[in-house]
Amino acid sequence: MEKTSLERSIVRPTPAVVRKAIFDILKDVEGKVFVDMYAGKGLVGFEALKRGASEVIFVERDPVLCTFIRNNLQKHKLMDRARVYKLDAIIFIRDTNLQYDIIFADPPYNSGEVERMFNILEKKNILKNDGVLIIQHSKKESLREKLKELRISKCYRYGDTLLTVYRSER
Repeated sequence: MEKTSLERSIVRPTPAVVRKAIFDILKDVEGKVFVDMYAGKGLVGFEALKRGASEVIFVERDPVLCTFIRNNLQKHKLMDRARVYKLDAIIFIRDTNLQYDIIFADPPYNSGEVERMFNILEKKNILKNDGVLIIQHSKKESLREKLKELRISKCYRYGDTLLTVYRSER
């Protein structure tokens, strides 16, 4: 059954306790390039900017949410440290030729998006040597232990939400 535009626009913002946990896990994002995939309203990316990330790349396919993020960046005078891509996250990782310090992905739960991401990440490395990939997902989804040169370093649970952290084995 086809979803209506209203159903597609429903956003599941990352709760404040989980956002805090993300940055407790990362410890320091100052001077890092941070990618907020499936950005929604961009709350995690804005937190990265607030904590000193040199650049945040917001990847969100919903044009309304992209406009929201851009307006918020302009309001807080942060456009010079951010880029907003109105793009499907899978296309972003497939087409990027760059490497990033931190990638945070919060795909729709139980949608198959995580596996689609992993299929691309198996073929290419978009993280720097000391890079970190954090995936926010449902406790009902189990993730691969290893992706190319990345391995799960830790998994954190917050109610029905898990944060799975991958780090390089290089």
